[in-house]
Amino acid sequence: MKIRSTMMRFAGAGMIAVAVVPWLGGGSASAAVNVYVAAKWDGTNSATSTVSQAGCDYAEVTDISHNSQGWHFVLPGGSGLTTFTANFQTAGKVTVTTTDTAAGVIVQGGKGAVIYTPTDDVLVALAAFADHAGQGSAATAGTNDMQLSHLCNGESTPTETPTPTVSQHSVPVTTTAVVTTPAAVTTTASAAVLPTKASTPAVSVKGTKAGTVKSVLPHTGSGLPVGLLLATSLALLLGGGALMMLPGLAPARGKRRRH
Repeated sequence: MKIRSTMMRFAGAGMIAVAVVPWLGGGSASAAVNVYVAAKWDGTNSATSTVSQAGCDYAEVTDISHNSQGWHFVLPGGSGLTTFTANFQTAGKVTVTTTDTAAGVIVQGGKGAVIYTPTDDVLVALAAFADHAGQGSAATAGTNDMQLSHLCNGESTPTETPTPTVSQHSVPVTTTAVVTTPAAVTTTASAAVLPTKASTPAVSVKGTKAGTVKSVLPHTGSGLPVGLLLATSLALLLGGGALMMLPGLAPARGKRRRH
C-alpha cells in the first residue's frame, strides 16, 4: 500500500513539473540577442566616405551638447535595442544606452542608435565583436546586420530611415532609351467619314474579398500556442495535485467507515 501511495505521489509531482517546464522555456526564449554592424562598414572614414549625411535630431536626443561627428546606425527588421557599442580608430569603443549622454543614445524606439565621436574617425573591426566594428544587445535581431544609415550634420532629420547604401562606391547605371515611331495614318479625301460614337468597352471588374487572416497567438519556447499550452498546463496541474492528494484521502475514508 505504501509503495502504491509513493508511486502516485511521484506521478503527481511529475505531472506538475511537466506543466511548469514549458513556461520556464518561454521566459528564456525572450532573452536578449547580440547584433553586429555589417562587415562592409569596417574602415568607413567619416572624413572621406560617400555615406549620405542628414540630421540626427531624434526624439530621444535631448539638449545635451553633441558638438562632434555623429554616426547613425539602424537595425533592419530588429527591435528592442538597449545598448550599442561602436569601435573607432581614434575614439576607441563608444557605448550608448537608452539614456542620452554626450556619447549618444538609442533612438527610434530601439531600432537605431546615434553615436558621437570627438572628431572625424574610422570604424575599425574588433575581435571582441566577432570581427565587426560594432555590437549591440536587442530583443530581436531581425533579418540583417546593423547598417550605417548616415552621418549626422545640421540638415533635417529623416522622417523615415533611409535605405542604407549597399556599397560605398558608386556604380554607373546605363539606361537605353527606346523611341517608338508612330505609325503613319493614311486618309482618303473622297471617302465620306460619318462621325461615330466612341464605344465604351464593357469592363467587368470582380471585387476581391480580402481573406480572413487568422490571428496568431504569441508562442513560447515550447512552440505551442499560449491558449493550448495554458489549458494543457492547468489539466496537468489538476491531475498531478489529485494524484498527490489521493493517498492521504484513502486512510481518512477508512477511518470514517470504522466509526
